[in-house]
Amino acid sequence: MAAVSFSGFNGIDFGSIVTATINAESTPLNMLKQQQDDIKAKDAALVSLSGGISTMETQSDALISNSLFTNATANSSKAEVGSATAGSDAISGEYALHVNRLAKSQVTASTSTYAATTDVAADGGSLSFTIGGVTTTSINVTAGTTLLGLRNAINDQKSGVVASIVNTGTSKKLVISSRTSGEAGGFTINNSLINSAGTALTFAAGQSPATGNSQNAQDSSFTVNGMDFTSASNTTSDAIPGLALKLSGTGDAVISVAPDYDTIKSSLQSFITTYNQLRQFATLQNTVSGTTGKRGPLANDSVLRQTLGDLRDVLLASNSNGGEYRYLSEIGVAVDQSGNLKFDEKAYTDAITNGPEDVQKLLQGSGAIKGVFANMKEKLQNLDGAAGLIKSTRDSITSTLRSVSDRITAAQLRLDMRKQALEKQFAAADEAISKLNSMTGQLSQLGSAKLV
Repeated sequence: MAAVSFSGFNGIDFGSIVTATINAESTPLNMLKQQQDDIKAKDAALVSLSGGISTMETQSDALISNSLFTNATANSSKAEVGSATAGSDAISGEYALHVNRLAKSQVTASTSTYAATTDVAADGGSLSFTIGGVTTTSINVTAGTTLLGLRNAINDQKSGVVASIVNTGTSKKLVISSRTSGEAGGFTINNSLINSAGTALTFAAGQSPATGNSQNAQDSSFTVNGMDFTSASNTTSDAIPGLALKLSGTGDAVISVAPDYDTIKSSLQSFITTYNQLRQFATLQNTVSGTTGKRGPLANDSVLRQTLGDLRDVLLASNSNGGEYRYLSEIGVAVDQSGNLKFDEKAYTDAITNGPEDVQKLLQGSGAIKGVFANMKEKLQNLDGAAGLIKSTRDSITSTLRSVSDRITAAQLRLDMRKQALEKQFAAADEAISKLNSMTGQLSQLGSAKLV
């Protein structure tokens, strides 16, 4: 429909009348839009609540993990001699480590030297390597080949050796190194290279894994609690059950292995932090904003109340697990006067030191009896945004938003039609008044003419 305009010559502002009328009749539409905004704000707040619950689910999983109470830590009295990383099957105790020698890879430098990497090092012959009784494919030289070219040809084979060029300060040498440490990586260089125009690449006469090298290949040699071990590398998982041992130097060290109680503590502290953040979120929802003068979208909301109540019930409930501890407060996790959780490190340390098995029963359960955090995980799943109460509530909100959106669309359409009708009506009135004014002017002119 074409836009309607008014003459403006009749002393009546029909445009303002239409605008005022539509504004007055827009109240139901504006109320619907405000309702839509409020529902969206509530949905966004539920998403935030769901995020906190999801985090606590993950933290509960960590606290009921099978590995939580089997984890161990390993410390070394001399890290410069050796260190270790503990696995879940590590056995607590002290292990005396004595390192006789470290594993090394073979390093063999050429006896021939060159002024530049572009110098020709061979124009005939061949070069190969015997590693562990197996000989690599020969590198056959048929034309002038530089020192750099030989290095590249060796490395292109991607065999058990790697070539590099070193600068001694006065000349360049080709250095061959085994890719792995240990005696099994030792190699013999099979060299028949010639250079008719200069110095051919050469290595020490009689070179082998044991002679003619800058560094011979060797296995590490060490003892653990007096038992002898050798290894091709400086890391091994075979010497101490459940430990990955790393050798760093010769000498003596003591590797101490103990249960990893710090991970249990940090897992509890992480849960406490998230729970307190959830309570802070709830407090903010019920606090009047200094900016808007309103409470949050979840103020007095049943979902938020149930969430806090369910979690609090699990945290405070007695757990009949058959162990020494039945309440979280007995192991250092207690509720303070404000309702927040607090962590008593001394109480935790005493409990985990005196009865780690009993702490495990409280947290993880025993037999058919679920522990505190197995019960917590169950409650959280009943509440979460994946399949719990928050999910069903948000599904209902989505349906409500769809209905409100349809009502807004219908109300807007009615207002648009009402505006069009008013504009058409007042346009007709404007035109009629204009005609009447015109006729009145003509009659006045006619009366004036007769008088003359």
